[in-house]
Amino acid sequence: MSLCHPDKGNVSCGACCGLFNLKLTKKEYKSLLLERTTEFKKTVNFEVRHSFPIYRKERETKEAQIPKKDEMTYNCPFLGYVDDTKQRIGCMIHPIFTGDPKSQNFSFYGTSICQAYDCKTKEGALADLWENLFVEIAKDSNEYSFLSADHIFTNAVEKFFSHQQMNTEDMFQIYRLELVALYRIRLVSSSVKNFTSFEINYDAFLTLDSVESYFISELGSEWWDWKFEWEKKNPNRGEVSGF
Repeated sequence: MSLCHPDKGNVSCGACCGLFNLKLTKKEYKSLLLERTTEFKKTVNFEVRHSFPIYRKERETKEAQIPKKDEMTYNCPFLGYVDDTKQRIGCMIHPIFTGDPKSQNFSFYGTSICQAYDCKTKEGALADLWENLFVEIAKDSNEYSFLSADHIFTNAVEKFFSHQQMNTEDMFQIYRLELVALYRIRLVSSSVKNFTSFEINYDAFLTLDSVESYFISELGSEWWDWKFEWEKKNPNRGEVSGF
């Protein structure tokens, strides 16, 4: 499997389909996904090709009234639950379900884009380690999607440890509890974000100061609380490496 659909747990990621662009609560996200899935199963027949665009048009019409965080971000109505337990989310017209290698052409982006795109976290060298951590933290697929798509935050965490002259792979074992605590804080602030994983990181985080400035802007006073606990465990942390 992959970061999108981990082998472990009952979670998956659907952020790149634009889910979080909709101004909804966590409960409303789940309700929307369930509504899409139920309607899809009633409406779409894989043997009847015109049933795909009919479903898409009806869902786009219904969802047009939902406030958006960014009017330019598309919210694909083919994102829904793809398992019997209604826990994992994914593309309901993926070829693995339809048997048609080009079935995603019924979506806005089309097969070539949907199948070729890999998000920044998934492309990273530490993707497997992040995947395991996010599965451990996330209570459901919504939270897992938030965590997986937030690649700028993840990059900042990696750079924070690098600037402390610490092996970034070791942080997943030695500082796992600290990582879990940091990401639980992040989940609180992430609810107002429109994470798609398309976001561009304009800061290379070349210094520790730039990393900390980012965390302050994203987490506010919660960053200082986390750092205080971090420093108690690491009173002799390394000097800035300039990495």
